[in-house]
Amino acid sequence: MVWRELTAEQLNTFKDALVLDVRSPSEHVSERILHSTNVPLLTDEERAVVGTIYKQQGEMVARRHALKIIAPKIPALMEEILNLRQHGQTVVVYCWRGGLRSEAVASLLSIAGIDCYRVTGGYKAWRQQVLKDFTAAAYNFTPVVLHGLTGVGKTDVLRALASRGRQILDLELLANHRGSVFGGLGLGTQPTQKNFEAALWQALRSCQEGPVFLEAESRKIGRLALPDCVMRRIEGGLPLLITGTLEKRAERITLDYLNPDRQTQVELAEGTRLLAHLKERLGTQTVRHIEDMLAGGQIQEAVLLLLTDYYDPLYNRQIERAAPFAISVCADDADAAAETIDNWYQSRSQELHLQLPH
Repeated sequence: MVWRELTAEQLNTFKDALVLDVRSPSEHVSERILHSTNVPLLTDEERAVVGTIYKQQGEMVARRHALKIIAPKIPALMEEILNLRQHGQTVVVYCWRGGLRSEAVASLLSIAGIDCYRVTGGYKAWRQQVLKDFTAAAYNFTPVVLHGLTGVGKTDVLRALASRGRQILDLELLANHRGSVFGGLGLGTQPTQKNFEAALWQALRSCQEGPVFLEAESRKIGRLALPDCVMRRIEGGLPLLITGTLEKRAERITLDYLNPDRQTQVELAEGTRLLAHLKERLGTQTVRHIEDMLAGGQIQEAVLLLLTDYYDPLYNRQIERAAPFAISVCADDADAAAETIDNWYQSRSQELHLQLPH
């Protein structure tokens, strides 16, 4: 058995391969090839020690020290990989730039009788391929962009469209954030910027010709930034307006952000803390009033006040810039709204396809 070289572009054509990242755990967490599994040759601490020796005593001394660390781990490392691998599954190995770490593991796998590939240029080359694709932006789909005030149910409509077989691009799902000051409540940590871009890259590559429905987003979703190729699609897409009654919007937001099935008290405390960011726009007195309402259990009433005094004036300006809209649909019933949009698009699909850039 031998190991072979594989370019980043070739890797993108592989299906169901076992992709092994042999870098340290912190490297893998920070940025990685999609769906790869971390099987580190060195821990973060061991890598730091080897790096220090490299700087102080040179490459050969650092290599010998790394070998002393790695040698006792080899049997367990091979066993772990064998346990991860399904019968007949292709194995692909990578490190930072296709250097010693991936070469060492690929060689060991070959000795163990396991045919495998190594990514030429490592993660760095794969990342360059992602950025190259973003720059080329050769995506042959028609963007249909949902605009609307906070809480009207744009995300619910997207998912209802997906259940009807329509293509969607759920940017907030990929970013693990709802895009507002309070958008991270109950969702946990966002991915790193590079891991977000990797997931977005895969989602864009999977979009086929035809309409792709997505929400209008600002440049940043939480702390993550959208690449230019996506912003151009949002700004140049077919705009649809999603509306909803104030009461239904407040109810939806309360359930989405402070769902009783989650740790509501924890989220309430975090939401109260985040209110401080609105003092400049709303004033200290209004923020204190909202804090008192939350503390007194008047959650939906507090949400109503936030909508009318903060979110609606902010979003109305964005909506005005996006007008005129091809169609306006109330999404108090998201499934019914998705059906209306789907039927409308089908009735005008040929005309819209000719009008819009792809």
